[in-house]
Amino acid sequence: MATLTEAQQKIDHVAALRPSLPFGIDGVVVKVNDAGEQATAGFGSRSPHWAIAFKLPAVERHTVLEDVVWEVGRTGVLAPTAVLAPVEIDGTTVTRATLHNPADIRRRDLHLGDTVAVYKAGDIIPRVQVAVVQLRPAGAQEVPLPTVCPNCGGEIDKRQERWRCAKGTACALPALIEYAAGREMLDIDGLGKTYVKALVDSGAVKDVADLFTLSPDQLTAAAGSAKRAAKLVEQIEAASTRPLSRVFCALGVLGTGRSMSRRIARHFGTMDAIRQADATAMQAVDGIGPEKAPVIVEQVAALALVIDKLAAAGVNMSEPEEQTSATHHGPLADKVVVVTGKMTGPLEGLGRETMNGLIEKAGGRAGSSVSAKTSILVAAPSASGKPSSKAVKAQELGVEVLSPEEFAELMADFLS
Repeated sequence: MATLTEAQQKIDHVAALRPSLPFGIDGVVVKVNDAGEQATAGFGSRSPHWAIAFKLPAVERHTVLEDVVWEVGRTGVLAPTAVLAPVEIDGTTVTRATLHNPADIRRRDLHLGDTVAVYKAGDIIPRVQVAVVQLRPAGAQEVPLPTVCPNCGGEIDKRQERWRCAKGTACALPALIEYAAGREMLDIDGLGKTYVKALVDSGAVKDVADLFTLSPDQLTAAAGSAKRAAKLVEQIEAASTRPLSRVFCALGVLGTGRSMSRRIARHFGTMDAIRQADATAMQAVDGIGPEKAPVIVEQVAALALVIDKLAAAGVNMSEPEEQTSATHHGPLADKVVVVTGKMTGPLEGLGRETMNGLIEKAGGRAGSSVSAKTSILVAAPSASGKPSSKAVKAQELGVEVLSPEEFAELMADFLS
């Protein structure tokens, strides 16, 4: 292709082929092939000047909005989901779609029975785009918004666009306890959904801290077996020694997750330091901006009693010193590392979250996609032997590419 017209014709040709392709695509990349011209064009802060992504319009279909159901997440957020008449979009049958929040529902002027346009955001997540007002049936009612929490019947906190149960995490306590007991948090093996429900229903567990004061009799009643209860006692004792990053994550603080909890713990070092931080101090953590910082500070303050109970139960409240120092002095300090593929060699069996934790333990920041800010791509070999799209992009951007074995050698001191 020598001209913009020819490039557009090629894009149109690919777009026409889109429905018949054996895989999904959401765009076409147009780039300069000549290496000399690439060097002349150079790079921007986020992408090369010699390549541009042309996004194709999302596949959109019309269907009927039959209902809207509300669920409460583990942090107490009320999440609306559209129930749709089945419709095929890009090869899959869609019956549900994302609705963001009550304000978004009103902005879109959605009514039950509306014909709505639905598309897949990023060609993955179904979302309602807009109502086709001219097809609205007579007498259609606005989508009703909840007046009480759909889970517990309590009051709703409407101060932000994303409404939350006024009880916060206490509303969806079983979900929060299950989350806290998960492998990447407290890792209480054997404390599954059934046992958690039994403990919550009995009143023995009212928050995460209560897990660490359970008696063998209470665990036996929940597990239905003294033998299983004895194993849970051992698991809970082990959980009390987990690093601060895992304990903080188990609290379910709004606006944080596994990666953010690790950054917060490694930045501050102790729970006391986290509790003393104001919004300005919280913004010093990588990835926390002026909007998120006050929310996290407010959430930590609201969890004061739970944190006090954890400390009183002997739960660890600090991050290992070697991990906090590695944030600034580790081999990956100030580097963004992206991982792709199934790990091999010394890293075999390590999943994405474990790899991300390892990266942050060595002072780096885990990324999800390759960009000009990426320092290292850890690329496992593919079954086909062909380089992945991330590996190709890394090569184009001049990003260092390491095999799992090479990365393991770099991280030797952190693999114990």
